[in-house]
Amino acid sequence: MNKSVNVSVVVAGDLARSPRMLNHARELARAGYRVSLIGYSGHEFTAPPGVRVIAVPSREEPKRAWTLWRAGLRMARVFRDLFVALRGSRPDVVLVQNPPTFPVVAARLLGVPVVLDWHNYGYSMLALRRSNGSAFAERLEGVLGGMARHHLCVSDGMRADLARRFGVAATVLYDRPVESLAGKGRNDGRKLVVVCPAGWTADEDMGLLLDALELLAPHGMEIHLTGDGPTRLDLMPRITALGIHTGYLPEADYRDLLARADLGLSLHRSSSGHDLAMKVVDLFAAGVPVCALDYGAVLREQIQPGETGFVFSDARQLADILSTLQGDRAPLVTMCGHVRERWGSTWSDEWLRVARPIFGDLE
Repeated sequence: MNKSVNVSVVVAGDLARSPRMLNHARELARAGYRVSLIGYSGHEFTAPPGVRVIAVPSREEPKRAWTLWRAGLRMARVFRDLFVALRGSRPDVVLVQNPPTFPVVAARLLGVPVVLDWHNYGYSMLALRRSNGSAFAERLEGVLGGMARHHLCVSDGMRADLARRFGVAATVLYDRPVESLAGKGRNDGRKLVVVCPAGWTADEDMGLLLDALELLAPHGMEIHLTGDGPTRLDLMPRITALGIHTGYLPEADYRDLLARADLGLSLHRSSSGHDLAMKVVDLFAAGVPVCALDYGAVLREQIQPGETGFVFSDARQLADILSTLQGDRAPLVTMCGHVRERWGSTWSDEWLRVARPIFGDLE
């Protein structure tokens, strides 16, 4: 491997909320590349060893009077900031997180080959907020995405959809635990400890969880909703009334909480139907079964109902599952064993098998 190869990892978002890209940066540095990590420095995080962080200004979307021209102005500023940072990092290869796709253009203007990692579709995220404009956004995303040299994606369902929708040939790189935390600090108390890691974004149905807990009130469980994001403030009165623990936790405290959980919850409702929730990987790393909102067949690539977790479609089904587990935790004990069996390999194992050959091809 040529150690003079510079790889710039680009995230048009908060780096602390981009664990998959942090994992990429970590493995690239371990493989001997010189790595620059470019993105917003919002919440605190620990940069992987040997990785240079280049922070760009966060350009928040306007909370009121959201119009196409204002969105366009914001994107132009983000593009300028990323282009300047990217040019300063002097990359030989650029790895871009999608969505959004437009950083690919900045890399191509520099004449640098791009690896595009498809986490989801930008046009489907736009459709959650606007009833029009997503058709044009879909066409644009396909054109810009096609400019990349290589493509990674998070699920086999997305791989098939990329081929059908955009003619893109992608390789599936599944998210895996960075390390196994299973068996550390398991809860031996009388209360069922339930943890829901959340990004509090439009593609999470946190209101459904609160509806389920209100059906169970008084629920008699220890409930934790972690993280922070744009939808959290509006739900705080209901959260407070239900006696739920909430708030953004430092990494060490977050891992300790997962290690003593009995059950994890995922309220992710995929905008595209083809992405997978990264927070589920965190829970499986801790050996915790997951109860997830069912948004389609792709979810079975991550969760096997009855073996590593449960699925539900509405608040009543979730309330019934939680009520049953309050009275009998035996299914969770069996599921913990299945989680450890199925999730024994690490991100490093998967990255070396799938992604390392792609970067080697670009040296």
